[in-house]
Formats: sequence, C-alpha cells, structure tokens
Amino acid sequence: MLLPPLPLLEPRGAPEARAAGPEILLGQGQAQPREQRGREGVEQETEEEEEEEGGEERRRRRQQQRGRGGDMAGGAARRGAAVAAGAGSESPEAASAESAGPRWGAQHAGARELAELYSPGKRLQEWISVILCFSLMSFNFYKLLFCLRLEHAFSIIVAILAGVITADFFSGLVHWGADTWGSVDLPIVGKAFIRPFREHHIDPTAITRHDFIETNGDNCMLAVLPLANMAYKLVSLPPEALYQTCPWECYVFALAVFATLTNQIHKWSHTYFGLPHWVIFLQDWHIILPRKHHRIHHVSPHETYFCITTGWLNYPLEKIGFWRFLENIIQRLTGEKPRADDMKWAQKIK
Repeated sequence: MLLPPLPLLEPRGAPEARAAGPEILLGQGQAQPREQRGREGVEQETEEEEEEEGGEERRRRRQQQRGRGGDMAGGAARRGAAVAAGAGSESPEAASAESAGPRWGAQHAGARELAELYSPGKRLQEWISVILCFSLMSFNFYKLLFCLRLEHAFSIIVAILAGVITADFFSGLVHWGADTWGSVDLPIVGKAFIRPFREHHIDPTAITRHDFIETNGDNCMLAVLPLANMAYKLVSLPPEALYQTCPWECYVFALAVFATLTNQIHKWSHTYFGLPHWVIFLQDWHIILPRKHHRIHHVSPHETYFCITTGWLNYPLEKIGFWRFLENIIQRLTGEKPRADDMKWAQKIK
C-alpha cells in the first residue's frame, strides 16, 4: 500500500534552521541579522544634510556615528554567519565555549567521550540479540505460512497495517523517553542504552558509521521476547487454534519486524549518498521514515517528531501536543527538567 507523503509541521524553534543542510545544526539561539537596506542612500542623504547644515563639529559627529554603525553591522553579520554555521550563542560564556571547540559532529568533545563509552560487553549483547532475533523471525515466518487462509486476507492486511502503526508509536515513545529523561550516568541502562541517544544529537551522522550489529542490536533485543512467545504458540497450539489466531499472530509479527528494523530505517534517514533505489522509493512515498521529514526532529532542542519507523504519527501527535502533555505531567510529579542531560552533553567543550 503506497501512502502519500504526510504534511510537515513547522518545528517549534527557529524555522530557518531547516535550511542549514542535510543535518540540522545545534545552537539555534540567535536569529539572522536584519538586512541592511538602502545603506548607500542613507549615507548620501546624511552627506546632503551635512552640506546644508554645515559645521565641522556636525560632520565629525556624523562620521563617528557612521563608524559605530559599521562596527555594529559587521558584528551582526559575523553573528549571522556563525548562526548559519550552527555556532550561534546567546551569551559571552557560550561564545567563548563556541570558539574553544566544534558545536556538533564527530569532533565535538561530548561526542568523542560518548563514543568511547561503547564497550566490548555492549557489543557482545548486540551480537546475541541480532542472532536470536533473526533466527526467531525466520522460524516464525515459516510457520505462519502454514496458518494463512484466503478468508483471512482482509483481516491479515488490517493486522499488518496496525502492526506497522503500533511499531511507529512505540518507536516514538522509546525515542522520546530516552531523549528526554534519564542520564548516561545511570547504572546499567545509562551507558548501554541512553548513551547512543545523547551521541546522536551531538553527532547526527555517527549512526551512518555504525555497522549492522551496532545499529540494530538494541531493537533486536526488544523483539526477542515477543518473537519467542510467538514461536512457542506456533509449535504448541493445535491447528484449529492457530487458524483462529492467525490475524493476531500476523499483527504481532509485523510489529516485531518493523520494531526490529526501526533503527535501520532511522540510519537510512541520515544517509544522503549511496542508498539503494528501493530505499529512496520507500522514503519518497513515506512508507518508511523520509530524510526530509526526520530533519525536523534535529532542530535543537529536539522536542518534536520522535516517531522514526514510518513517521506517520508525528504530525497528529504534534498537533494534539501529546509529547508536551506527557512532559508536563512528569515534570510536575518529579521536578525533573526535560532534556537536561541532553543539554549537558551538547555543551561539553573539552
């Protein structure tokens, strides 16, 4: 089923940030400087006034004001250029931090530190998860083929579509939770599962340098339990019971498959060169997460468009303020500020 592209919602924040390039840069704190319109005309009018009014003192004051205006315009232009390069800052402290190191990318101090936290133990967990997940997925697909009946055709199509939508929602829920709350310093889950989310905002293209295991290991781990439960039912239930539950099992299988592939789809949304034509086709028709659509999430402070499987739910969830509603509840209950840990890593300079 081919779906037309969903409408893009303007991100909360500076709208001009979307024009910054394939990856939206951090540091959207300042607006672009005002255009200097008709400067030569203003200077000409000023000189005519000087001739009419006369006097060396008035001419000297005009020249001083013109010099100060040029300095101010030059400073504004330099600040505007800094914003266009993703290095805008709102304070003298931020400006000094900006000059001390890059604001984003692989050379960012926070990105380097986070990348170094990827451990051999984490790598082993990812390998085991990938092997188990794809083994169970292959086995379940083979067993499902014997359960399909023609009279289930419509129910199975609906079940598969529902599985894809559910996977998209859960991708947004997990993405929002890891982006917004928690800390890299938390025991076990911090370095293992929150770390990649912090790294991704500082260095959005890091995911494109990850191999298949690192990209998909965590998602495979999440899919292992439902796939294992499904495999148990496919080998233990009688044929009559499987016939009755076939649409449900197709729903669970579609959910598990798309949840497993979510981070691979996410990786493709950050890849601008060398993608297979069939992947570009799926992105262009918004069957999977499009590249242009996902850029909206990477406008700092990364507070919208969290769904990264298909992105179908991003627009409606944003329109009803779903994520802001959850954040307000949690902040009132706990006093924690959303994305505080994310900001801490983004501000690291050494």
